[in-house]
Amino acid sequence: MNSVKIFDIPFTTFKKKDLIEEILKRVNKNEKTYIVTANAEIAMYAKQNKDYENIIKKANYIVPDGIGVVKGAKILNQYIPERIPGIELMVDLLEKANDNGYSVYFYGAREEVLNMMIKNLQVKFPKLNIIGYNHGYDNDDNNKITNDIINLKPDYIFVAKGYPTQDLWIDKVINKVDKGCFIGVGGSFDVLGGFVKRAPEMWIKLNLEWLYRIAGDPKRWKRSIALPKFIIEVLKEKASIKRKDTK
Repeated sequence: MNSVKIFDIPFTTFKKKDLIEEILKRVNKNEKTYIVTANAEIAMYAKQNKDYENIIKKANYIVPDGIGVVKGAKILNQYIPERIPGIELMVDLLEKANDNGYSVYFYGAREEVLNMMIKNLQVKFPKLNIIGYNHGYDNDDNNKITNDIINLKPDYIFVAKGYPTQDLWIDKVINKVDKGCFIGVGGSFDVLGGFVKRAPEMWIKLNLEWLYRIAGDPKRWKRSIALPKFIIEVLKEKASIKRKDTK
């Protein structure tokens, strides 16, 4: 078994390198794949919104993109070996795509962000086969993007529209295509486009990237409340499990 449950949400226990190998196996077989990168905030949202929870539980892999999820598993006496930041997973998959000729499609972010990200990626990965892209302010109401995916048949579809929007869109589209690895990557396009700075390496190693983000953008304080709420709910879940075990 390669997952552990928090709030009935199955988080993968693969290390990043092993997860990438598993994804590559599926891509090589043209198997449709859905990946969710979830932190404590997303886990809390799923707990409070059953429809959203049901959607992300369809994913082949729910990735622990946040130290809160790793700590939450530990509280529940479960083991997640490492946090896997969505942006790192995305970059590693792009590197594999560059080296092996896989095609990619990008959907999300503002047009200027998307264009700058593509420009940067073409420098970093000169052989990357970008077969299509569209900014995130197009909500695909006329199915233009969906039809793009159907006709172009990309190996990877990176969707940066934030939760729950990116997952709602993936859920709508994935059953209409024959192949493709769909992965929701939140704000990763902004970072890769150079519009948002990622935390310095030391902050990342100390698992304080979330704090760095808050310091750089005070508006995030409101969102950061989700982390203590998440820990409280995990503690409640642990207490509930203990009560069941003593009966």
